[in-house]
Amino acid sequence: MTLSLRSLAVVLGLVTGCSAKSTATTSTCSDPTGLKLVFSPMYSAVIPGDDTHSFQLPVVVNGVSGSALTWRSSDPSAVLIQPDSLTGGVLLKMLSTATNPGAPVTITANTSTLCGSATLTITSGTTDDWSMGEARYNDGVVVDAGVRAACSDCHAPHADAGHGFNDIAHTPEQTGGFSDDQILNIVQNGAIPDGGYFDKSIVSYGQWNAFHQWNLTPAEKTGIVLYLRSLVPTAQVGTSNFGGLEAGASTH
Repeated sequence: MTLSLRSLAVVLGLVTGCSAKSTATTSTCSDPTGLKLVFSPMYSAVIPGDDTHSFQLPVVVNGVSGSALTWRSSDPSAVLIQPDSLTGGVLLKMLSTATNPGAPVTITANTSTLCGSATLTITSGTTDDWSMGEARYNDGVVVDAGVRAACSDCHAPHADAGHGFNDIAHTPEQTGGFSDDQILNIVQNGAIPDGGYFDKSIVSYGQWNAFHQWNLTPAEKTGIVLYLRSLVPTAQVGTSNFGGLEAGASTH
């Protein structure tokens, strides 16, 4: 199972690095079209009152390189903003102690002359939801000939190299621009979200679509999205980090 088949992502354009500084003060932006945040909109999750599972989302500004950026959140109780040396942007950490959990948060980036903003939707879940998702992703179910259909059978560093997809990551660096419904539509229906693209050099769309037809229970639906949101943001080999349209991608 894959949520971002290397080049499957929302097309948000090329991403370049930027230096950054962060602040937790109130978000302000008089002209939100000046800078483009990636992802926009953006999605994450949190388990209220639980700090065992961390939910982080990397954010960069498209087309800005070498400029100092000031980052703000409209609700500092919900999101901690930290510089991210790996991407040149910032890392948003969802706080389990938010005073208004579930309310949309606006994330804003400013230079001395420009600003941009994006809406962050944070879905609430439980530890039981997370455990259900972790089990489905890593344990799977028994299918034809006793083959175990765990997502991690094909999509994990330890996966069988013969499957050819063990370099595909599903962390928020690849999926942070997908809503919960879009993620589930990929998993259950093999459907590319509107604005997405597909790299046919990896596998044919027909094969990918036919394989990604997983029937999930209601509990598994909630759990697998929550679990994916909790993965540590990591770059992958391929072209779907931050949804960036890089080399060799085409629509199906």
